[in-house]
Amino acid sequence: MAAAIETPTDQQTLLGVLVRQRRVALGYTQAQGSKACDLSGQTYWNIEHGRPVSATTYAKVEHGYGMRAGSCRAVLEGADSITLDDGTELIAGGQIQRADEGEIADDIRTAVNSVARLTAPDLSHRQTEEMTAKVMDVLRKRGFFPDAS
Repeated sequence: MAAAIETPTDQQTLLGVLVRQRRVALGYTQAQGSKACDLSGQTYWNIEHGRPVSATTYAKVEHGYGMRAGSCRAVLEGADSITLDDGTELIAGGQIQRADEGEIADDIRTAVNSVARLTAPDLSHRQTEEMTAKVMDVLRKRGFFPDAS
């Protein structure tokens, strides 16, 4: 009697989608992707098609594609995204890039200063800086930026 073909779980399918998406984002063909991950073409195909492979194989994909260690396992255990080494979060159909807190803080400072000049011209520079700090504190408390510790 022939062995039953295992149907991929939703999480295995998602992992395959994310790996394929990363390969395409890097501009690789499947052959180039398998080479970048130091895998045979068949093993690589298995990953992209949601077939289970070994933990060592997942580690090779993570290393070859610049994913944080353990990202593949996390998806198999229920996560919906993969985090890349640079902090970018890869989600099915797109990616979320971490904001540069310094750049956004500068934009907030500029916006607060502009609004203060228009609506409360008597505020001092120090007062507008304090307002900017309060806005950033609120954003940190709501999880938009890491704590400043």
